[in-house]
Amino acid sequence: MTAPSLHNDLIHRARAADPEALSAIYEHYGPAIYRYIYFRVGDTELARDLHSEVFVRVLEGIKRYEDRGWSISAWLYRIAYARTIDALRRKERHAQVDLEPWSVAADGPDTELDEQLNRAALRRAFPRLGANQRRVLMLRYIYGLSLDETARQMGRSIGAIKALQHRAIENLRRLVLEDLGEAG
Repeated sequence: MTAPSLHNDLIHRARAADPEALSAIYEHYGPAIYRYIYFRVGDTELARDLHSEVFVRVLEGIKRYEDRGWSISAWLYRIAYARTIDALRRKERHAQVDLEPWSVAADGPDTELDEQLNRAALRRAFPRLGANQRRVLMLRYIYGLSLDETARQMGRSIGAIKALQHRAIENLRRLVLEDLGEAG
């Protein structure tokens, strides 16, 4: 069975509420959808909640899903995008201060606070990378594409992608260290 017909069979079975097909969709796309959401919200708990919401929406809407020439992943990312935007809007309207990192820091080990500072520095540094460096990191680490898939997406050789990814990681590391005031 070819990949497109296998994909069509999986969708057909999922639309018929086949638990194995639904599970296969979740197992295949779930990790990438979670990374996509987490990268945008920067909060583990919120990302988990939104990830769950996405797949609840998938279960609710799979019977109405129509193949319009796009892969099912496009549909999943569209749902994830909508859930993420809604959550970020709600979060803006109801801004809260999370006191837990401060209590952890006050109680002793600064690990949680350090991790949050590092994530914040990473979020500030990422937009400062060049467009191609941002894209290669997103394709590889947010969307979970292989080197070969990334090379095809970007129209480059695998060797060029490896070099671009290496430079992007090094630049990102340098920018984060500068942000944290640790560059030497």
